[in-house]
Amino acid sequence: MASSTYFSCILVVGLLISFGLCVAGILGIVFGAQFLKTQINKQLPLSTDSDQLDSWISSPVPIYVQFWLWECVNVDEVIQQGLKPMLIQHGPFTYLENRIKIDVHFNLNHTVTYHQPVSYTFQRNMSSNDEQLPIKMINTPIISLLALSRNLSNVTQELINLIAKVFNESLFVTHTAREWIWGYEDPLLKAAKRLPIVGQFVSDEHFGYFYRQNNSDNGIFTVFTGVSVLPYWHTSSCNQINGTDGNWFPPLTSVNKRLYLYSTEICRSIYITFEYHSSVLNIATESFSIPAEVFYNSTINPDNAGFGTLDSGVLDVSKCKQGAPIIISLPHFLYAAERYKSRIDGLMPNADIHRTVLQIEPYTGFVLNAQKRLQLNILIQYDPLFDDLKNLHDLILPALWLNQSATIDQKTANELHKKILRYFPIVHEISIAFVIFSAVSIIVIIIVGIRRSLQRIRTLAYGGLINE
Repeated sequence: MASSTYFSCILVVGLLISFGLCVAGILGIVFGAQFLKTQINKQLPLSTDSDQLDSWISSPVPIYVQFWLWECVNVDEVIQQGLKPMLIQHGPFTYLENRIKIDVHFNLNHTVTYHQPVSYTFQRNMSSNDEQLPIKMINTPIISLLALSRNLSNVTQELINLIAKVFNESLFVTHTAREWIWGYEDPLLKAAKRLPIVGQFVSDEHFGYFYRQNNSDNGIFTVFTGVSVLPYWHTSSCNQINGTDGNWFPPLTSVNKRLYLYSTEICRSIYITFEYHSSVLNIATESFSIPAEVFYNSTINPDNAGFGTLDSGVLDVSKCKQGAPIIISLPHFLYAAERYKSRIDGLMPNADIHRTVLQIEPYTGFVLNAQKRLQLNILIQYDPLFDDLKNLHDLILPALWLNQSATIDQKTANELHKKILRYFPIVHEISIAFVIFSAVSIIVIIIVGIRRSLQRIRTLAYGGLINE
């Protein structure tokens, strides 16, 4: 009798343990990944002992910036007859971005202060031509001065046109690719800077689309969390800064949610949406891209009403570019209205190579592969006072487009898998093992218990028959 009671206790204890393992397994399957994400989030804030500090100070992933420059090959026909510009692109001209944070100091108010010198090193083996290649492009300094002078008196406008004639300025000029990108001393800007009234609008005697961004130190940065507002757009919602800088995101809870990021190049926040499942170096990722609707005009997409009155696919950023007539679009006017594309010959928009795509590791939110692409265009307007603009209608002319790319290497991928990602399948597999083991155990215990009970019933029944 004692042995029977002892055996029953073992079955009950085994049953309870099996139920416990089953519950633990189910919880692990349902909440295990979320628990690990929570632990990852706790490690994300930067601190002096943070695991991410070294990667934040100096990115272990090489970042390249590639430039394609647009050259006009029918200049005389454009200026004299007002024909459509025929453009050809030169590039890529590839540069390695060297960026490291120095003098890092963590403050008591949960901010971090640092300097960030940036330089770019030309990569000839990754470029189509040498950076000293001469290219004839739109004369952006004269176009900018003319655009600024339209808000001034007629006398001032005539003075600028007189200076342009003295310096024999043309609508298209030739400089090397390096000069167009990183800057050169412009004689017209140098002269205009010394003129009364006009000089206040000329901030520098040099011009380059990315002037002062090579071998630069933009001073002290203090990074903090909070609400920030832009002064450029027409509605409060458009002026809000939403999202990250696009280099990382919170761990993904659903691929159906929009991910927001702020772009300093276009002076506004945008969002990306899920496209397809992908992988980078055998690490599963989710591919997101900027959808066409982000660039639609306000008639099609009312959310864009605050970003100006231009048609789909282009954005006037002159207010955040010191008044320069800069228009932002995707390369080759991808997703832009036909009215812009039809005014230019030589464009071949292709979504596969001209849109922005980010491949995001879902558990961590890390961007393992980024291809960020945009195009800088110049707004050219009819001007009867400037000879080269007398025969032209208003148009938006592409100047250059770029691709900022970064992809993790195998070493970084291995470290990410070793330190973080390998735990997700381990927890999932252990949880499944718990459920299977506990389910089998429960079935076995129930079967053993039933057989034990039947045996006792038979024993009791047999003993009753003997007694009779």
